[in-house]
Amino acid sequence: METDAAYKIAVERHVREHLTAVAAQHEGLRARGLGLVLRDGRTEIASVSLQPLRGAGGWAATLAVQCPQALAFCQQWADGTPTTLLNPQLLMATTSSGGGMPGFADQSGAIVRAGTHDADALALHLVERLSASGLVRALAWRTASLSLIDDVVAHAAFYAWPLQTVLYIAHRNGLHADDPRLHDALQRRAIMRRGQRDRALVEQVLPAR
Repeated sequence: METDAAYKIAVERHVREHLTAVAAQHEGLRARGLGLVLRDGRTEIASVSLQPLRGAGGWAATLAVQCPQALAFCQQWADGTPTTLLNPQLLMATTSSGGGMPGFADQSGAIVRAGTHDADALALHLVERLSASGLVRALAWRTASLSLIDDVVAHAAFYAWPLQTVLYIAHRNGLHADDPRLHDALQRRAIMRRGQRDRALVEQVLPAR
């Protein structure tokens, strides 16, 4: 099989074709390079993409959430807590190679190596895995779906402000502080890192029933 640059170029050409087809199925979704960008008007909300790993013979996946409305909310209620991310303009950022996108790749969950597939078959496989491991999560930010609370709990290390993100989602969905759907998240140390101070913040941000 081809393993040289021509094979990689062919794979990525087909990737772009498949990404364009995926984007056509969702409002506000656009193909860009080797990825997909979710926008609300001109505002970028979230993005997923493939990153070539030339030395490793494959591709990794990335997921980033910008969502300016959520970011502004988290900054407002940061309560002196700095962002955990290097880029202060991101609410969340992760990669498959960093363990934040389970299911992207076989076995390691890190990369999909170029194998014995024909270029189009491998491209389709890459796009399907990217969609399953990242796009579903990105699309949920269009409406701040309650399903995202579970995502924050499962991947708290990749969020700039885990607790404040949970509170934003709860606020958007009209939840009270004692809503059963928040119970599990507000028991997790990864979310409630400052103990009683964070509990006081929850009561301050969310209305009592």
